[in-house]
Amino acid sequence: MTKYQIYTKQNVRHNSIIKKTASRICSTQVLYGASFVDIDIDLLIKSYMDNYLKLILLELGIKKIDTDLFNSITRGVFKNKLSIDHIISKHLSKDWSFNRLSETEKSVLRLATYELCFDKKFKKIIIINEYISIIESFGGNPNFANGILENISK
Repeated sequence: MTKYQIYTKQNVRHNSIIKKTASRICSTQVLYGASFVDIDIDLLIKSYMDNYLKLILLELGIKKIDTDLFNSITRGVFKNKLSIDHIISKHLSKDWSFNRLSETEKSVLRLATYELCFDKKFKKIIIINEYISIIESFGGNPNFANGILENISK
């Protein structure tokens, strides 16, 4: 079983919720990729959809993601990246700089911050729980991320 299958099976939920989770996972991967290349976000999204989405769907055992959510949050983070990074930086401890975060942590925290502060379509607890689980599935520290996201959500 893959880390994505474990994540979705541990969180057995309604199919539309799994699609939203999958959308957030895909957005994390696109933003992670964007941190290493200087390319138009629309080209990066298209490349991801053409080359990787089928593999992710197969791995997650679902037929499709919530493409509206995927596009909205991915483009939203890209458009508001400087503001989002400033918000995250303000909520790190004084001994921790933004540059010390891994690219995976930055991607996940950017998405969560975008949904908490800009998008606001979902309850804060849902957003925080989703991204805590995602960061954990990518090998990050869920307690560290939880502390930051709890502070941002206030």
